[in-house]
Amino acid sequence: MGSSTKDIGLFESGSGGDFTLLNGDLVLSESLFNTVYIALFGGNVESSTVGNEIVGEERNDYWANELVYRNNPEKQYNSQTERTLNTTVINSSGRLVIEQAVKNDLTFLSNIVNISINIVILSINKIQIDLQLISKANQTSKEFQFVWDNAKKEVIINKQI
Repeated sequence: MGSSTKDIGLFESGSGGDFTLLNGDLVLSESLFNTVYIALFGGNVESSTVGNEIVGEERNDYWANELVYRNNPEKQYNSQTERTLNTTVINSSGRLVIEQAVKNDLTFLSNIVNISINIVILSINKIQIDLQLISKANQTSKEFQFVWDNAKKEVIINKQI
């Protein structure tokens, strides 16, 4: 989880993650942030990859699941979090359903980090997802925060803490 792992920076634009530009250049980001962002909000809100997709039929899952991760189902992104946020009432029982979806989406990281998840109801239309990831190798910690606006159906804040 050191700073030597860089990737192209992503931000939420209201229509999914877009590349971050600064003065016409791509901005770099910690790749772990991108990994978490894509896992939770990868855009495949229609369906998960389950392995029985029919060849030749339109797929509604994440494009890289078939192209890049076909033989590695444990690495496939399914964004249960975004789907759950779109279909779950924001209340105390809904908070638990959302927390489980976040856990499911981040399971693939459990061999390298310990994950702590805290879901906070900010209002009837906003949920805050706080994540702490602690490296199993060297105990370094990364914290991320995402605020979901249920009225807009998008992430309105995403940051590293």
